[in-house]
Amino acid sequence: MNDNLFRTILKRYEADIEDANFKINCINDHTLVIPEHVDITSEVDKLLLKISEAEGKLAALRKYYGQKKEEKNIL
Repeated sequence: MNDNLFRTILKRYEADIEDANFKINCINDHTLVIPEHVDITSEVDKLLLKISEAEGKLAALRKYYGQKKEEKNIL
């Protein structure tokens, strides 16, 4: 995977995590009221799922594409 693609995908997952964390904090601080969502716990549960999925994708991205494979030198 080339460096630009890696960084772009990495930033996407980090942004998903940051977005969900922000929304949870807003709900927790009562600064964000969601009239159509009376079930706040379900909303937070959905956001936590979004975080865990993004963290899993980040871990897989770093594990399989985070470091350049060492080229084998044949002597």
